[in-house]
Amino acid sequence: MEGTFIPVNPTNIAQGSEEKLSERLFRLEPRIRYVALNQKGQIKEMRQSPLHPSHNPPESDRMEELIVNPIVLEITTRRGNLDMDGIRHVIIRYGTQYQLLLPYRDGHLSVGVNLEDDPVEIAQKVVAALDLRA
Repeated sequence: MEGTFIPVNPTNIAQGSEEKLSERLFRLEPRIRYVALNQKGQIKEMRQSPLHPSHNPPESDRMEELIVNPIVLEITTRRGNLDMDGIRHVIIRYGTQYQLLLPYRDGHLSVGVNLEDDPVEIAQKVVAALDLRA
């Protein structure tokens, strides 16, 4: 992974025209370990934070972003849309980390979080920063 400077206490997370969403989120919250963006079935970004080593090979992350996460979001969205005012995010607790899934534009945003960190708190920060439905 390429190194990226990440300020510890950002005061503004406005996205620059060339800035990737992953860089923006790593700057927002240093506890975020991984960010992937899937739009219209295509992985647009998939990055590990330089502050956190990966727990697994990139190919398994790629399969998760192309197959598992879209299906999880689809079935939970269908249920949420029945009579629960939609879905905001899904938290998966794996053995080594949490994975946050958020509907985002024409696909989803996936955020990896350490087990010792609060995935709900981090999800709320991401939702607020990206002006998503809370």
